[in-house]
Amino acid sequence: MNWVKFILLLLVFALLDAGNLINVIATPGALHIRPDLLLIMLVFFAGSSGATEAILISFIIGLAADISGEAGIMGPFTISFGIFGSIISQLRRVIIMKKMVYQCLAILIFGLAAGGLAQLLICLKTGQYASNLPVVVAGTAAYSAVIGPLIWIPLTALSRFVTRQYSSRQRSRR
Repeated sequence: MNWVKFILLLLVFALLDAGNLINVIATPGALHIRPDLLLIMLVFFAGSSGATEAILISFIIGLAADISGEAGIMGPFTISFGIFGSIISQLRRVIIMKKMVYQCLAILIFGLAAGGLAQLLICLKTGQYASNLPVVVAGTAAYSAVIGPLIWIPLTALSRFVTRQYSSRQRSRR
């Protein structure tokens, strides 16, 4: 893994996720549900990396989600993305996410689980609970699952750029 290139890609996704550009495709109305690009990135990279790298990637993506999030609390997404990214990397041996249906289901299930755990941790930390929170978590997971395979295609191309490994001959020349 080329960590500098990965961090730059993560920065682009975090800025898109935190900025107003993603609000263009958000649902209108009071709930304002929008896809979670960092969740899609988590499922993609945790499912396509080795176990050790997947755990580190998951924690880094969770940290970016905490920094770019609206709650202003550090830790909930780092913990939930770290836990569920580790689970995704272990499930990679059982489920190969080549088909769009599997990608959608993985994003939906892990979006519900990671989003639910993160919101639970936020509620425990702040003591505040929004009445529409389950609807927002489920809507975000569902919307991310629908959009996920469309983002999966450019992520596949970009992952070759990010995870480019050098052969032993190229390393000896460096």
